[in-house]
Amino acid sequence: MKKRSFIALWALIIPLILSGQTEPLKRTWFKDWSIGASGGTNLLLTEIKKDFSRTSMDMNSNPNLTFAFHINKRLPSNLELEFEFEKNIFSGDKTYPNKINWLVYGDRFNNETSHFVSQPVYYKTNTTTWFFNILYNLPGSQDKNGKYRNWHLFAKAGFGLSTIGVEMGYKDPVYYDEARLPNPLYEKGQGIHSFKDLYGSFQIGPGVHYYLSPRISVNAELIFLFVSNDYLDGIQNFEATILPDKQVVLARQEVYALSGQLKFGLSYYFNWYRDKLNINLWGQSTREFENKYYRAEGDKAKEELGE
Repeated sequence: MKKRSFIALWALIIPLILSGQTEPLKRTWFKDWSIGASGGTNLLLTEIKKDFSRTSMDMNSNPNLTFAFHINKRLPSNLELEFEFEKNIFSGDKTYPNKINWLVYGDRFNNETSHFVSQPVYYKTNTTTWFFNILYNLPGSQDKNGKYRNWHLFAKAGFGLSTIGVEMGYKDPVYYDEARLPNPLYEKGQGIHSFKDLYGSFQIGPGVHYYLSPRISVNAELIFLFVSNDYLDGIQNFEATILPDKQVVLARQEVYALSGQLKFGLSYYFNWYRDKLNINLWGQSTREFENKYYRAEGDKAKEELGE
């Protein structure tokens, strides 16, 4: 999976690097950059089998927190490239875990010395993801003269690599002694088991920018995040087959974890340096920063008067 994720990521990046050799991009590489941060709430919605045959969810999830930082470059078209660093926190529980195959039948929790006690369990998970995104700024937020109204919609899609830290265990610690199981029941990517695996991620969704000035905008995004990992909810996914002799055979299922995010943020727009303009043989001027999506109130009034 990691190899496929790297190949997919480079398949996106290489054409964009090559396109940077074109003259228009060479002349404008320093223009129309932005940095920003956003935060909001997320919810682990479900898990989808990788053949998309069905969905399932072993745990009940709670709304939690997400935040991100980004740096963007607008292209001469309506496209925009974005590198994004994102953190997500997920949590949830299960009051009656007696139908979770991994816990009830897995030899990790059921052997000669221990036996899973079906009592309420919880999970806490955090993810760290580096994304490469492509944004398409929709032209629909324009007036009859083709001028933007200080806001515009955009569509966003991107690939990334995620690391995951997860903890799952009994909500009441008294049951660890009864089950003779470690506290927590499962832990990976944090605490004493700090090694983190890499998993491919994909995100897609709409958003909107509203410009307070040429350099500052507030934004909102509704994002759906897919992570190619089966224990984002603290539970590894297994299907159980009960044989005639009452033996149980477990088969691990490959799934995508799907979460929804609602984020609000602030962005700052800039050029890397000021573009110098030759006025005449004796003087120079510098081009002021321009944002095609922003119109000052004075400009609007002039347009209404036909000036």
